[in-house]
Amino acid sequence: MIFGTTAGTWLLAVAAFAGPLATVLLGYQYAADTRAYDRVIRVATSVTTLALASALVYLTVQFVTGDYTNAYVWDNTANYLPLLYKLTGVYASNKGSVLLWALLTAVVATTTVLLNRFDVRGARLTQALAMGVVSVFATMLVSDSPFVPLAAEFPDIAANGVPADGSGLNPLLVDPFMAIHPPITFSAYALLVVPFALGVTHFVSRLRGHDSVFVEWIDSTTRWLRASWLLLTAAITLGGIWAYRVLGWGGFWSWDPVETAVLIPWLGLSAVLHSLNRYRTTGQYSVLAPAATAILFPLVVFATTVVRSGVFRSVHSFAGGGIGSGILFILGSTTALAVVPAFVYWFRLQDAAEGATADGGPRFGQPTILHAAVLAFVLLAFVSVWGLSFPVIRNLASGVEVGVDARYYNLWSFPVVVFMLLGGGAYAQRERMSGRTVLGTVAAVLVVTLAVGIGLARPEWQLATTEPFDPLYYRVVGGLSVLTVVPPAAYFAAGWTGRFVDRVARIDSRRVRLKETGVVLIHVGAAILVVAVSLVYVFSATGSVGIAGATGLDDSGEPVVRAVEGTPYTVEVSDYRPANTPTVTEAALSPAEVLSTDPSATAVLVRGEVTEVQRFENVTIAQLDGSSVWVGADRGTVAFEPGTEVVVRGSLSDPRSTNIDALVYTDRENAGTVDDPPTDVYQPRVVDHRFQVTLYRGEEVVADGIVAEQSYRGRDMNTNDPLIARGPLGDTYVVGTMTRGGGLSIEVSRYPLANQMWFGVLTMLVGMCLLFVFDPAAGARD
Repeated sequence: MIFGTTAGTWLLAVAAFAGPLATVLLGYQYAADTRAYDRVIRVATSVTTLALASALVYLTVQFVTGDYTNAYVWDNTANYLPLLYKLTGVYASNKGSVLLWALLTAVVATTTVLLNRFDVRGARLTQALAMGVVSVFATMLVSDSPFVPLAAEFPDIAANGVPADGSGLNPLLVDPFMAIHPPITFSAYALLVVPFALGVTHFVSRLRGHDSVFVEWIDSTTRWLRASWLLLTAAITLGGIWAYRVLGWGGFWSWDPVETAVLIPWLGLSAVLHSLNRYRTTGQYSVLAPAATAILFPLVVFATTVVRSGVFRSVHSFAGGGIGSGILFILGSTTALAVVPAFVYWFRLQDAAEGATADGGPRFGQPTILHAAVLAFVLLAFVSVWGLSFPVIRNLASGVEVGVDARYYNLWSFPVVVFMLLGGGAYAQRERMSGRTVLGTVAAVLVVTLAVGIGLARPEWQLATTEPFDPLYYRVVGGLSVLTVVPPAAYFAAGWTGRFVDRVARIDSRRVRLKETGVVLIHVGAAILVVAVSLVYVFSATGSVGIAGATGLDDSGEPVVRAVEGTPYTVEVSDYRPANTPTVTEAALSPAEVLSTDPSATAVLVRGEVTEVQRFENVTIAQLDGSSVWVGADRGTVAFEPGTEVVVRGSLSDPRSTNIDALVYTDRENAGTVDDPPTDVYQPRVVDHRFQVTLYRGEEVVADGIVAEQSYRGRDMNTNDPLIARGPLGDTYVVGTMTRGGGLSIEVSRYPLANQMWFGVLTMLVGMCLLFVFDPAAGARD
């Protein structure tokens, strides 16, 4: 690491000093049971947060102003990007992401120190653990800083001076959803650091014979977890919308490693919130609830490792260069802290811990069903973890690369989800009815489910395509009809709706009614989502057609009509034009803009009217627009005539003349008039290919609009703007891709119940918001 003298480097160094200082003093307070150094701790934690915030602001300013002396800025932005995507570049790669995550974590940890709501011994250990995580982040940033000078990281680039433009942002990130997706994700992650520390402190305190701060902070812990759950759900949703709009494949979920990794902490959060609710109200799960709470933060670190390590092949893996040893250290240390104390406590005291909280109720009571639900969430998470880990383990062990396709995830998750729906419906029904009635209902729904699954197992409705040599489990489950999910989902939604109606009839409190509304919306939304996703996955259909010479459509004037193979659609392409692509003349700088350009720039493109010409023995120079910017060339090679508007590309120099502040020196190939500009002197960073497309089903117009593809120079990547026709029964999705020969490939997909899927997600998000605001931990009591 080259330690520069930039303000950013010093700010990170301050955070790397103040964070460990606060951590050590908090640890001392816990060990000695003293309140000494309280003032120093408050100052140190505040300084840590302020230093990280200032560093992030400083980095953001560098991105906005295009300070290409910073290697990280040069590598993640460019002049052509709008302001929003210059801000996106701040956290587009590992270094900026860690800085953002560190700041958000520091804000959460510092808040607990400054508010100091719980004046008990264990609170200091909780705060020490949280600040310890922040300290590791700060140390990582010092050793792998986003403020490394360009000359230190890219000496070949810096050899010619400060570049006039940056390398650019990954084109897939040039999207408003991806501009807000990372901050929301890292906010969700940061909110889990204190629950993690509370879970660890709980077992350390119990082993030492002290009271548990986890019990005292249970309401705050619930609030933090609910907020993280809400934000993480929103982040996953935004990722799905982004994939649908940008990647051009028309899908929302493909069990890509990054998608799967983010799902793991979401499943963990869902399991923890269910067990924590039981622990708060009955005292059950006295080991599981705090242990599961502690493991959530290691899960998000694992998800980050998958996203940004470069080990897992993913269309979502944007940050290159590997994740770094710091994140791996956090993953290993937090996992050990979350697991070891809990295991030791359980091993030594399991009889006392569990015996005191025995329910003593009926075997088919709500506690038993809730046990099964929590276990099901754990099983789903394990399916995802194993699907991600197995290829890596196999490769390390044998050197053989293997892949895990979507069938693995679908076929192992589907039965678990079906039984979760049955169990969830039984849980809600059991609150109002006897165990015998609930068992009878579950048995009846199970019979209907099996009848649908087997009786409607037509080839086109089967959950997956199977082969005779597939394992028996794959052939059995894959051979079921996807409609198997409908009866248990209907039972699940009906059970929670009935529970809501029954409870609301007995509740007078408006806050509690709103809380119950949130609960029912989450569960009903989940049922809608499960059914819609299942049907979208199985019943989606895709066809494509190639059109040769599509870029010549605007010359011929005749639309091209083709049938889309494998679909009932016909596509008409009636126009092509490159849009939003500046010409050489439009891209050229004015003389005033040249004066504000860094003089070490290798070359500039300038446009202006020749107002004066001076000829010398070996050179001719011309003044532009009456300014102090002149252009020059070897005499006899370029003809500069007064009154002519010219476009010139050349090297920028300072002639140190009294009336010339900048001289652009050029040659015959790089100079011309506005009417006849030089060729091959300017290549736009982005070329936007746009096609006017009409999609027919018979005589009916299904979709009519623009299909676009963006080509990015220097990144060798394309992005797509599809045409999406939304309808009550599904979406029709049209995407166009340029071919090497200048033609066009049109792909048409049909996604049934796509809008029902988004409706299910929105219903869940509304329910989560209501539950967060009005749940018992926020003040309402039922």
